[in-house]
Amino acid sequence: MNKRRFLLITAWGGLLAAACAASAQAVTSAPKRVGVFSPGGPGPDDAILQPFFEEMRRLGWNDGRNVVYHRVFANDRIELAPSLAAELVRHKPDLIMAISPPGSSAVKRSTSTIPVVFAVVVDPLAAGLVGNLAHPAGNVTGVTQSIAESLLPKRIELVREVIPGVKRIGLLGNPLDPGSVADQAALAPLQAGLGVSVIVANGTNREEFDASVASLVDQRVEAIVVANGIAVTRRAEMIQQTNRARIPVFGFNLPMAAAGALLSFGPSIADQLLRSAHLADKILRGAKPGDIPVEAASVLELVVNQKSARLLGIRIPQSVLVRADRVIE
Repeated sequence: MNKRRFLLITAWGGLLAAACAASAQAVTSAPKRVGVFSPGGPGPDDAILQPFFEEMRRLGWNDGRNVVYHRVFANDRIELAPSLAAELVRHKPDLIMAISPPGSSAVKRSTSTIPVVFAVVVDPLAAGLVGNLAHPAGNVTGVTQSIAESLLPKRIELVREVIPGVKRIGLLGNPLDPGSVADQAALAPLQAGLGVSVIVANGTNREEFDASVASLVDQRVEAIVVANGIAVTRRAEMIQQTNRARIPVFGFNLPMAAAGALLSFGPSIADQLLRSAHLADKILRGAKPGDIPVEAASVLELVVNQKSARLLGIRIPQSVLVRADRVIE
């Protein structure tokens, strides 16, 4: 081979290698696609999900640059979950982030290959999301808000501490919500010794939930304790109804207290979403969801809304205020 031909071959080889490298770089630098299922609607629910998106940014995932989100909103319509999950799957994302038991279950049924991260799910085993918390094995992992025992008895204690002598407490439940079922089961053996009448009103969808709130208002309960996940996305409407009747609401997370519930006590949604971002980050960087153990909520927060207390003419005892993680003025 003469020298000139050798140089030409070398030059073409170098160009080809450079083209291949550029092509590979273009492929690897393509933005990751993440589907996001929200049980509520745009607006206030965006604020609930902000800890996830903010933590993703902190971990290096910038929307529009190296990650693109495709979001769907159920707008409190649980019956829409299957079709919305199917829509997410059709977009062939690299990962799906699912909030709530209905959304997570619908996504799980829609795909066995796309990685799924769930959050704000009480019992992922009962929901069929994973077969084992330590070794999920499939395409799903996430953060469960389940803790060792129901917090409903503690919320009832808070009602009695804030409203001494209370006799009639309303309980918003949902027989299709495993967390609500567990709460009611935990409350049953306590009722005899409480000296308080607990009136349960169940709702399994938006219309039934609103009707259950109205039912407790009509029955003139002195306080309402929430044990129904639908209340998260119907919190504004719930507070409107109860404020008109001057009935304090005791919720289970910060968004409820921020919307006007007198108190909230339960696992931090923000913490769960922040931790779910770390799971998503691992998967987008190559980890398999089946190798990532399901994490359990560990941060509990007590939030007091003093603005609502003043509106309702209720004085929050100092013993409660000193325990509060956050006081809304």
